[in-house]
Amino acid sequence: MGVTSGLIFWLSWPLKSFPFLIFLAFIPLLLVLKVISANFEIKNAQKLFISVFISMLIFNASTSFWIYKATLAGSVATIILNSLMMTLPFILYHKMNVFFKKIFSPFIIVVFWIALEYLFLIWDLAWPWLNLGNVFSTAPKFVQWYEFTGTLGGTLWIWIVNIVLFKVIEPLIFKHNMENKKGWIIAISVIVFPMLISLFIKTKKTDVKESNIVIVQPNIDPYNEKFASGTFEQQFQKMLNLTKSAIDSLTILIVWPETAMSIPFDEKTIESNSYYIQLIEFLQQHRNATLLTGIDSYRFFEPKEKISPTARFYEFDSSYYDAYNAAMFISKDRTVSFYHKSILVPGVEKMPYPKLFKFLQKLTINLGGTSGSLGKQDYPSIFKINDELIVAPVICYESVFGEYIGKFVQLGANIITVMTNDGWWGNTPGHKQHFYYARLRAIEHRKFIVRSANTGISGFIDPDGNIINKTEFWTDDVIKVPVSINNQKTFYTKNGDYLGRMAAVLSLVFMVILVLKSIIKKEIPVLG
Repeated sequence: MGVTSGLIFWLSWPLKSFPFLIFLAFIPLLLVLKVISANFEIKNAQKLFISVFISMLIFNASTSFWIYKATLAGSVATIILNSLMMTLPFILYHKMNVFFKKIFSPFIIVVFWIALEYLFLIWDLAWPWLNLGNVFSTAPKFVQWYEFTGTLGGTLWIWIVNIVLFKVIEPLIFKHNMENKKGWIIAISVIVFPMLISLFIKTKKTDVKESNIVIVQPNIDPYNEKFASGTFEQQFQKMLNLTKSAIDSLTILIVWPETAMSIPFDEKTIESNSYYIQLIEFLQQHRNATLLTGIDSYRFFEPKEKISPTARFYEFDSSYYDAYNAAMFISKDRTVSFYHKSILVPGVEKMPYPKLFKFLQKLTINLGGTSGSLGKQDYPSIFKINDELIVAPVICYESVFGEYIGKFVQLGANIITVMTNDGWWGNTPGHKQHFYYARLRAIEHRKFIVRSANTGISGFIDPDGNIINKTEFWTDDVIKVPVSINNQKTFYTKNGDYLGRMAAVLSLVFMVILVLKSIIKKEIPVLG
């Protein structure tokens, strides 16, 4: 059963193009749970664990194996850890049945599962890549209601359909009550009704006339070229030339990808840097244009103290500095501003729980540029193009976190730019999944997405999640797109992952009850 479930998850996940198969993925596991829970024996947790773990191992390995392209050890650790954690909702549910000698509604598993997905979004080992609601990134027209729930609403829908279908199928398997017309009607309804809601949701879009945005994809090999010594001059000229081939007098924003400026720049002295000066000279020829680019940067602290926990020691003058994966914005009046990536990739850009794992700090994976734990800022920044257009400078991994994107929008951003470098994963599902997940951010916040990838897929996505224009993988390209905005703030923008917070509170209540019941049970003497 575990193998069957795992294969269904794999076939449903982007980009296998069968997303609605996920409505069947949990049914084999629910059947196992039904049989095991009927005995009320704690030892059966081992059998349940094996079935669920096999399913989740197949799910994780088949959909995120591509991590090995950057790190084999990291890939194995991610797959095994996530698979183990995804078994927890089932084990906790089984223990509740055993301690209370009662088979509870499987909806308790749903509460535990959504709480787990919320944990994947907020803890130091954050990895929401396989949160179930992401599965509909290839079918966004059916989840337009994500503007109210975010992707956790998709997870809830998937679980409800699985449970309802299980309730319909269960009598057929166990040879009783062969006819269940009411059950089938309910099952069809819970599948179709959310889709129908999506068809009636309309969004308003406002065009900013006579203006455009230029998106650059330089296609620089991240392993053999991008961070190689002495190659930046050539890379810089390539990005300039691509920009020149598309820019015109109506261009108001140029977007370069993550770490496009890949040699470390001192933020305090950047205005005297020769590359910065060349950028200013270029922009002076295009008075309406602004530039948003990814940049490797650093900043020394004054006084010479270790002000932040990620600060590094500089032996030359015994000072401290932080290194950043950052975005740099050059405005129309040629002032420069920075945003430091806030959500860092565990094991690559930061060491999770540094007080606990400080001794492993030097083992963080170097994917070019700076390595070790990077500095960050704890709040988003927005950059103003003009009175009508305000951009959110989202960097790579941050684009998977819907609630965090909403913080940019709450500050006034009406267009979301995503700067990324997806070449680490080669031509695997990794870079494709990352691009398609951006469609869900567009729906959640009803904002246009402008995406610039060093290599991967760059493109333009509308507030309904439709792909308006995109590049191909491993090609140097530049595309010019019209400027359109939507100033609405959705329910999800205002409230974020409220479903996750509710599930987390309920899960804590259930676990406290479980612990108390366990303590009480041990204190009661067994009567002969």
